[in-house]
Amino acid sequence: MKKDRLTDEQIDGWWDIARTGLWKGTIAGAPTRIEITPEDLHNMAADYDSQVQEAPVTVEHRREGPAHGWVATLRVLGDRLQARFADLSESLRQWLRSGAYRSRSIEMYKPFESTGRAYLGAVSFLGAALPAVKGLSPVPSVMAERARQGVILVGSGEMKLSDALPTTGEVEMDDKTIAERAIHALKEIFIQPAGSSNQEKSSDTESESAMAKLAELEEALKQEKEARLAAETRLAELEKVLQMREKEAELARFASALEEAAKEGRLTPAELKGYYRLGSRLDETGRTAILEEVSQRQPLALFQELSAPGNNPGAMDDVARKKAEFSGFPEDPEHDAALELIAANPGLTFEAAIKRLRLEKSAQG
Repeated sequence: MKKDRLTDEQIDGWWDIARTGLWKGTIAGAPTRIEITPEDLHNMAADYDSQVQEAPVTVEHRREGPAHGWVATLRVLGDRLQARFADLSESLRQWLRSGAYRSRSIEMYKPFESTGRAYLGAVSFLGAALPAVKGLSPVPSVMAERARQGVILVGSGEMKLSDALPTTGEVEMDDKTIAERAIHALKEIFIQPAGSSNQEKSSDTESESAMAKLAELEEALKQEKEARLAAETRLAELEKVLQMREKEAELARFASALEEAAKEGRLTPAELKGYYRLGSRLDETGRTAILEEVSQRQPLALFQELSAPGNNPGAMDDVARKKAEFSGFPEDPEHDAALELIAANPGLTFEAAIKRLRLEKSAQG
C-alpha cells in the first residue's frame, strides 16, 4: 500500500528518536548492548543546550561534511524521546517527503563530560540500514501540538475543539474533562446512526480519515497523561532521596559534635553512644537542644581522673585497671526523657523539664 507523503508541517513536528530499553548498538565501532533508561531520556531532554554542544542531524551516521540540520529542542513523551529540528536541508526534506528515510538513530554520550549524565550527540536518519532502537513511529507527531492549540483536522479542513463542546452554560472544566468531552462530541459527529442524512454529506474516505485523526488525538492525550504521571513519580522519588540524604548529613554533623564533646571530657564513651541513639530518634530541633545542653557541661572530673596518667608511679597499674574497666556512667532514662521534652517544647529549660517529669511521675505514683 502506498504511504502518504509527509508534509512540511509534519517534517517540522515532533520525531521519535529514542525509547527506553536494552538495544544492540556500537561503541567505537564494536558491537555492544546499550541500555536507555527513563532517567537517560529525562536527562537528555533537560540538559540539552545548543550553546554547550549542539547535536547535528545527519544521514547514515556520516560525521563529515555539512550537517543536514540541527536539533532544536527535546521532550519526553511516555517511553520515548522526541526532537524537533531546525535548518533542515532541502535535500533531506525531499528525502523525508518521498519516504526514502523512515528510521532514526541517535548518538549518545553516557556520561557526558560536562554533566556526568546522558547527553544527545547527534540524530541520524536511516534509509536501508536497520535502526538499533525498534518501535519508533515513522511519522512525526503534529496532533499533540494541534490538540494543545484546540484544533483538530477534519476531512480536508480544521475544526476547533471548542466548536465540538456543548455550549449550554458557563462551566469551569479541567483539561482532562475538556479533552474527554471533546472526544465524545467528535465521536458523535463522525459515528452516525444507520440511515442518518448526515452520512450523505461526507464521503467514506473523509469519515475514515477523521476517525484516524481522532484515534491519534486520543493516543496523544494518553501518552501525555502517562508522561506526566511518570514525571510526578520520579519527582517524588527524588524528593524522598533528597530528604534522606539531608537527614544523613545532619546526623553526621550531630555525631561529629558529640565526638568533639567526648574529646573535651564532657561525655563518657557510654554517654556518647546513648546521646547518639537518642538524637537519631529526634528531629533537628531535638538534636540541637542536646548539643546545647552538652556544651554547658563542665569536663567530667572522674573521667579526667581515670584518663590521667597520675603522678604516683606505684598507682599506675591501679589507674590503668580502672580505666580499662570503666565503661561510662549508667544511662539515665530521666535525663533522656527530659531532652525529648525539651525537643517538643523548645522554650523549656532542662531544670524545668526535670521538675515537670518528676511531678508527672509523683502524680501517677
